[in-house]
Amino acid sequence: MRRVIKSLVLFVILLGLTALLTEPGYTQQAEEIAMNVNASQTVDAAGNAHVKWVMTFNPPRGYDRIKRSYPNLYVLFRDLGPERSSFEIQRDSLKISSDDGQRSITFLADVLGLAVSRKNRWQIQLEPDEQISTQEGNRVFTTSQFGNQSGLRMTLINTYTLPASAANVHFESEIHQLTYTLATKYLSVAKPEVDVNVRYKKRLMAAVYKVYADPQAQDGAYWVAKCTFKNSGKSPVRDLRISYRLGEYSEMSVPDPYSLVPPGGTVVDRYYPVISSKVADLRTPTPLQLYIRYDYKDSAGHAYFGEITQRMEMLGINQFEFSNLNDEDRTDSWFDFFNNAPLLAAFVTRMDDPVKQFAGYVSHAAGGAAAASSKEDAIRWLAAAYNMELLNDIVYSTPSGFLSKDSSSGQDIKYPRDVFRDKSGTCVDLAITYAALAEAVGLKANLLVVPGHTFAIIKLPDGSLFPVENTGLGGGNQRLTFEEAVKAGIKEVQEYTQGPYYLVDVEEQWNTHRIPNPELQQLGTDFLAKSGIRPLDQLGNGGGTYSASGSSRRSNGTRLAGAALHSGVPFRVVHDHGIGTLQTFCVGTLYVSEDTIVYEADRANDGRKDRFQVKKSDIREVKKNRMPMANIQAFHIRVQNGANFNFAVIDENGNGLSPDPILMALSQ
Repeated sequence: MRRVIKSLVLFVILLGLTALLTEPGYTQQAEEIAMNVNASQTVDAAGNAHVKWVMTFNPPRGYDRIKRSYPNLYVLFRDLGPERSSFEIQRDSLKISSDDGQRSITFLADVLGLAVSRKNRWQIQLEPDEQISTQEGNRVFTTSQFGNQSGLRMTLINTYTLPASAANVHFESEIHQLTYTLATKYLSVAKPEVDVNVRYKKRLMAAVYKVYADPQAQDGAYWVAKCTFKNSGKSPVRDLRISYRLGEYSEMSVPDPYSLVPPGGTVVDRYYPVISSKVADLRTPTPLQLYIRYDYKDSAGHAYFGEITQRMEMLGINQFEFSNLNDEDRTDSWFDFFNNAPLLAAFVTRMDDPVKQFAGYVSHAAGGAAAASSKEDAIRWLAAAYNMELLNDIVYSTPSGFLSKDSSSGQDIKYPRDVFRDKSGTCVDLAITYAALAEAVGLKANLLVVPGHTFAIIKLPDGSLFPVENTGLGGGNQRLTFEEAVKAGIKEVQEYTQGPYYLVDVEEQWNTHRIPNPELQQLGTDFLAKSGIRPLDQLGNGGGTYSASGSSRRSNGTRLAGAALHSGVPFRVVHDHGIGTLQTFCVGTLYVSEDTIVYEADRANDGRKDRFQVKKSDIREVKKNRMPMANIQAFHIRVQNGANFNFAVIDENGNGLSPDPILMALSQ
């Protein structure tokens, strides 16, 4: 039961009750917050239970903040039933109420399958740090405490009231289970009547295939299937065994038998498959079949079985689904649409050879600074990393408009190696890459995921938090110096943490929540060189120069020359800033000359007036878009480094025109 409270702890942290993010050099401050939970579970002879929790907060503003952010308190408690636990809530019994006067939250529900019978003993799984304090007959009292460095302290006092006939009550310390026996006789020998239902994840992510095998990852949240077996008749079910197979990517699982399911009893069995590493070779969604077989016997020893199959899908190694909730469990909360955000830690591949090699380039450029030794050296190294990306023309290519609850819940995510190869990435990709580089040299990285955006926050050796706006890499002349990227990060932290967000502590996800990296294909030592990534001493004058202060000055390439702005054939265009919907855009003139194109905006609906210059020799593709932008025929210009620009030709009144003339000019 305590795993749900641990989930609440994460919500409290996400709400910002325990961390202050203000500016570089400002060490995290921790306000002591006490969360006290009095809980009771009254277990019946079938293993089901009535549960009650009462939660209070000290100081009371912890309660106030939760109420403001979660008017639907179901979001906080949902993990108890469908998503994590090996038991289910009877939906019609669920009642969650709050008392503003007492600053308390009360949870009431009837739970199916809290206790199960294995090896002829009933078992209730306790949490690792849950300890039995005393026992009075059939009542067992446990306590547990949880705390973290952010100042949060939780105390849970739990009372388990076992059936009146419970005997041989024992605490199995090695497996952390409360066990007991029941001497119940069943008179009926009729054929058992059973109801079997299965919940399953419609899509799995190859990127986190290791996570699905681990029942401890995120306290068991990442099961692939959950089979609910209910004895709906009057005769007992004996020797229940449930086995699973996940297409060609897993072997048939070995069941852990349930010795008894009494009339009215329920077993909730979760499936955590050991998935073959060959899924890491998948690039696109691949169908697979979930197969479930359940076998059981009646009191006379007669055997019965049933089979269930379901169609599922394995996403490609770069494809990420932002929510693991099925539609029926998802509310309109932003957290529900992005509750997979912590899994982004799997993409932070600090041990990947290209990451280690690039980090070596950075260390050389930083004058051999030991990043983890001091705050000053860490900032020097982080500045060098940012500027090394700038000098190698790694750019922010695609706006992050997909990160909103009304858009697609999935997106292709690049590993750092992919960013190096393509020299481009979304805000998520660039944040992951920067986090991986920091982790590669011993710094601790976080990813701040907010509606519409993601960027990295690095924890410096002195404990202070250092945000960097990774999309400052921009493209064309839309690039920020390191100092500007840090200032932008500070401002965004102050703004974004006033609303919903996930602060993904990468190392906590790796180590505590057991979110490992996938096994990626081995790359050659010349991968960076083949991708056009060069160390500082090979960039030369053509790549620019690096200054220890964190600024980068280009000697050629992206700086706009004022004299070039009015050369070439002019076309009036609208430039989309988002995902092809023209919700945000700028309007300007695209000049096409013999060897160069130049764009300069004169107005924008979001304040962003883009200006950039591209050589024709650097253009990889000029083509009409398959889909129009706001009913206007659009076209795109994609350059060699991966940057992509979407345009539509318009007249002076904003009406759409054919893009054919400009496409012809660009092809000459």
